[in-house]
Amino acid sequence: MHLKRKKKFRFLNYLLFVILLFMIINFILKDIKLGSNTKFIDQLFYQSNSHIVSKVDNNLFSEFINTINNIQLSNPITILDKVFAYEKEPDVTQAFAYIQNNVVDNPRVYIYSTHPNEGYLGEKVEGYELDNTVILASILLQEKLNEKGIGTIVEERSASQYIKEHNLNYDQSYQATRVFLKNQLENNDFDLIIDLHRDAVPKSTTTTVIDNQSYAKIMFVANVNYKENIALANELNSIINNKYPTLSRGIYNKYVDNFNQDLDSNVILLELGGNYNKMEEVLPTIDALANSIEELLK
Repeated sequence: MHLKRKKKFRFLNYLLFVILLFMIINFILKDIKLGSNTKFIDQLFYQSNSHIVSKVDNNLFSEFINTINNIQLSNPITILDKVFAYEKEPDVTQAFAYIQNNVVDNPRVYIYSTHPNEGYLGEKVEGYELDNTVILASILLQEKLNEKGIGTIVEERSASQYIKEHNLNYDQSYQATRVFLKNQLENNDFDLIIDLHRDAVPKSTTTTVIDNQSYAKIMFVANVNYKENIALANELNSIINNKYPTLSRGIYNKYVDNFNQDLDSNVILLELGGNYNKMEEVLPTIDALANSIEELLK
């Protein structure tokens, strides 16, 4: 009889543990909307820009999960990150061959991408076999600036490849580009350093029409603690507003991260369009941005 009672209590303890575990996980995952595949995918797209996402207050349980597996249950992109993030690397061979064939002495502008796989919709740009990513946008901007006599280089190392090789996660991408930027600053003194991204929000937020032409809008992301970087972003933003009204979404002030802006006062993070923009909308924005940078550096 005593043995049966012990087994009964043991079963109840297991049952209570399972119920408690379910309640904890349900509480942690409450922000993930699984009402439909579309909502879930949109949530993932939104959270793919880790510098935009608000920080979630972690409890003891989520901290434990994060410690042992380096994922955040309240942030679904970290759960899928290990499986999907680096399965398909962009083919940058042609792109970087192009860069090496256009060697720039004493460059004034340096462009890199902390999240190089961020892409756009639409047909591929004629003359380039590259996918429509921020890498291609960087190369096109480089070409425009070089044509204007503003020596520009694009980082030829892949941040995603670096963090894969060093067993890092997607939200640690800035550690990779921090290494790249430090390397470049050892040999160059840049007037402008751009970390080029694309946003992941509704298309209505990232699109405008100027003179009957659809443009992918621009937004700056900055840490307000770095006054000189903010001043530079404000100056370029003011030029864009004067030349192309409605093109800029302004400056998104972020206090938590520094986006490597502590390394140099000329570093800015630029969001060029969003995941729903077509490359046809990105191209005129690149022209506008090149014109604005030319005015800035004069």
